[in-house]
Amino acid sequence: MKNKLLYTSALVGSLALSSFAQAEISGHYKMGYAFSDGKDAATAGTQGYNREVQIDMSTSGELDNGIKFKAGASLEQDGGETGFSGAEGNYVELSFDSGTKVLVGLDKAPNLDDDAVPMAGTTIATAIHATGSDANLERNPSSIYGAFGIAVTQSTGMGDVTVNYVPQQNDTNGQADHTAANIEGKSAYEVKFKGNLGVDGLNVVAGLNKRPFEGTTTGVNLRDGEGRVYGASYNFGGIAVGISKMKDDLVTATLTEESTIMGVTFAASDKVTVGLAHAKHEISSSTEKDEKTKMLQVGYNLGPIVLELNYVDVENQSGSDGKDVSGASVFTTFKF
Repeated sequence: MKNKLLYTSALVGSLALSSFAQAEISGHYKMGYAFSDGKDAATAGTQGYNREVQIDMSTSGELDNGIKFKAGASLEQDGGETGFSGAEGNYVELSFDSGTKVLVGLDKAPNLDDDAVPMAGTTIATAIHATGSDANLERNPSSIYGAFGIAVTQSTGMGDVTVNYVPQQNDTNGQADHTAANIEGKSAYEVKFKGNLGVDGLNVVAGLNKRPFEGTTTGVNLRDGEGRVYGASYNFGGIAVGISKMKDDLVTATLTEESTIMGVTFAASDKVTVGLAHAKHEISSSTEKDEKTKMLQVGYNLGPIVLELNYVDVENQSGSDGKDVSGASVFTTFKF
């Protein structure tokens, strides 16, 4: 069970609040080891330890007018970073009795970095990257959630619909308090649906985004970016199956990326889950070959500690003809 650090405060700076707000600090840290071997002399293998630390901070309560609110941020540290990489996502969210939520911030809105495929642990894209940093497979179409914007989510009996609007696509980090900067860029938007359509056991994810090209480039044929994601899964009880597809028209007019991911999981017990997955990544380039991956996964839930074992077999890794790689990884996640 996740332990939570809770406290209340009636004073922020010199401003006294009329009601108490509850704060929560939670997070996780991950440790892992991965190794891979190339299937020919020209393809080098990799091996090594990896880690990640994340701290999530939030406060929630109710405004004087009865509207519920939540606000927070996350700090993340990956790999060899000696300090936190900054606020991964700052946000303020207002919740209304109508089932509407309005979120202002970045990196916390429902977004297209998602799919409907069941997994026994980490995503297949993460497991592939553990065998080499240049793997191609992505499951989201250049999602804009990392830029500052406003997202409105409406809950229905069928699922949640989110519209995320970003005034400037490159406004991703923000400036320090009381500091101004000339941030330029075109707006973009993303629309997403996630829900069960009123059917128990069903999970549907669908969405699209529009990303007008910003900037000037000489001698390169460019266009506006556009991405789509759709997929579904169904849980039969101990067995779940699903498929998800992604297509991304990149701003480079000659390149379109497509990914198809399929997966099935079996709950061997209330602690152990076994999964199989297959992924194919295609890119419209005469120099790139289709990247194909098979994965076997075992997840073991120990409550505050989760252990997972992954084995992947990758054909044409990173789109390179004949670059076939197989590898395994062990990840542990500790929650607090």
